Amino acid sequence: MSNKALTYAEQTLGVHEVYERVQTALESLDSTLADLDKALDLKRELAEEQSDREVGLIGEMRGVHPQMSETAFKTNLKVWEREDAELRRIRGQLNMVLGEIQGLEIDAEMWRARIRVGTSRMEELGGYLHYLAAVKNQAEKTTKRKESTE
Repeated sequence: MSNKALTYAEQTLGVHEVYERVQTALESLDSTLADLDKALDLKRELAEEQSDREVGLIGEMRGVHPQMSETAFKTNLKVWEREDAELRRIRGQLNMVLGEIQGLEIDAEMWRARIRVGTSRMEELGGYLHYLAAVKNQAEKTTKRKESTE
């Protein structure tokens, strides 16, 4: 590619700039997905902690209320779960993590969309550059034929 063509591709079409934006988006997507993975791990840990506490609460309350009927126990268990400070703390943390996960999933989709747009733009620019090269080659062939017939 001649300097004139390279200058046109870089300065006018912004080929390298598009490439740089896609690379930045890829790095951002990678970082977002790493953060999403950590948040999902934390969600699993909190869900496990919540399950353990619920089982522990059932054991505690069954010991305090051994004569209570199963129906009454299940009804009261819902109240006890709401009143339990440890379960409230876990639910609060879980809700925060779920919000973070939703935000990260939206961010990841945004980065993917930017990558798709940038990739499409690079393909479009590549096709345009091929077209320009074909036009130039044809012009050179036409010029050579004219020169050889004269």
